[in-house]
Amino acid sequence: MQDAALHGAEVPSREAILDAATALMARLGYAGTSISKISAASGSPASSIYWHFGNKDGIYLAVLRRARQYLVDSLPGIPAGDTVEERLTAFLDGAAAAFEQHPHDLRLLLDLGMLEQGTGVAAIAELGQYRLALRQWATDSLGHVFGLADRPAVADEIARFMLSVVGGTAIARWFDGPVASLPVQQLRVALLALARHHGLPVDEGRP
Repeated sequence: MQDAALHGAEVPSREAILDAATALMARLGYAGTSISKISAASGSPASSIYWHFGNKDGIYLAVLRRARQYLVDSLPGIPAGDTVEERLTAFLDGAAAAFEQHPHDLRLLLDLGMLEQGTGVAAIAELGQYRLALRQWATDSLGHVFGLADRPAVADEIARFMLSVVGGTAIARWFDGPVASLPVQQLRVALLALARHHGLPVDEGRP
C-alpha cells in the first residue's frame, strides 16, 4: 500500500482501505476480519469505512470484486506454440506467473470463503462468477493446448483437474507461505498423463 494516508498525510482512500481489508481477509478470512482491524491497518476511522462500504459484507464484496478483476486480467491468453509441448509450456508458465503475482487474490477467491458462516449472498454469488470465469479460461486454454475443439467434455475435465491443483496450492500457501508454489513440473506430467488417458496425441513434436 503506497497511499499517503498510511503515513498520516490524509484520510485513506477507498483503495487504501481495500488494500488493508484484502491483506487481512487473505490472512484471517472473513470471520476473523473486523471493521476495527481494518481501521487500524488502514489508518482510517471506522466512520470512513462505513461511509465507503456500508458494512463488513460491503467491504468483502468490494474486495472480492477487485480481486477477481485483478486476477482475471492477469491470466494469460490462448497459449501459442506449434506443438502440444510448446503450448503446454506457455500455458503453465503464464498460470504460474499469475499465481505468484496474486497470492492474496487466490486465497480470497479459491479458499474456504464460500463455506464461512456469515458470508453474504452477494459475496457468494461473486465467488461463483469468478469460478465460472476461471473455469472458462482454463477450459479454453487447455482445449487449445490439446486440440480439443470437438471434445469439450474432455477439455472441461482437464481444466477442472488443473483448477483443483491451483486451489489446493493456494490454500497450502496460506499455511506454508511462499514455499508453496504452483508445482509446474508435476502438473505438466499429470496433464499429459490425463490427456494420454483420453487417447490424445501428446508425444513430443506432435501438433
